[in-house]
Amino acid sequence: MRIVDPLRTRNDELRAEVHESFLKECRGAVASIRQTMQAIAKNPTDVARLQELHNQVHSLAGDASITRLPTVTRIVSVFDALLKQLVEKPDSMTQSVRRTVAQSVDLLHILFEGDGQDVDLATARALVVDDQQIALRSVMNALEKANLKSQALSDPSAALSVAQEWEFDLIVLDHSMPGMTGAELCTKLRSLPNYKKTPILFVTSATGFEHRAEICRSGATDVIAKPFLATELGLKALTLIVKSKIA
Repeated sequence: MRIVDPLRTRNDELRAEVHESFLKECRGAVASIRQTMQAIAKNPTDVARLQELHNQVHSLAGDASITRLPTVTRIVSVFDALLKQLVEKPDSMTQSVRRTVAQSVDLLHILFEGDGQDVDLATARALVVDDQQIALRSVMNALEKANLKSQALSDPSAALSVAQEWEFDLIVLDHSMPGMTGAELCTKLRSLPNYKKTPILFVTSATGFEHRAEICRSGATDVIAKPFLATELGLKALTLIVKSKIA
């Protein structure tokens, strides 16, 4: 005969009630964040709105830590750090950054729907390919700050071989590299069964129309221009990985 501990049962019920209560608060906070983001989209130079957005996300970061959704908490924490930088230097709010912020807000809306979703990123790994060592270290540092494991290679041909041997959750590429461009590497990766839907992010200074068109045709998921904010890259990486896992 199974003996039920009434105290333990009640504690479990209380934890569930607290969890649901905080989830409800988080849903409301995300709805407000979306409204503020829409206002910023109409007037990107509105510093007061940007400060309001930071305050809202900072508050959400505190609530998210209680929801027992560790990946969501990580996303909100990096989001908070990015917005803090933007408030201090509003000129850093480029079109790329606005796109990253909007994508993250949309993802949070999805994650807080229903009973709240979370994605296990304990084993998530990124492959970073750039022939410039300084850029390579900068990307690796940004991913590390977002608590993402990564492997770095400067040779695109070697990267293609490694990608066939190991499966990665995110590929980060430069465009202009000797022997094989990032776009050529991206096309080859997309031909592999395991990388048909894997997010492939270009971090490059080759952002002219022709280069962007080539990158788009190769099957890239998104582009960030160099120089970049480490917090933007970290947030973008988390957003792309989580989105790909819940799609």
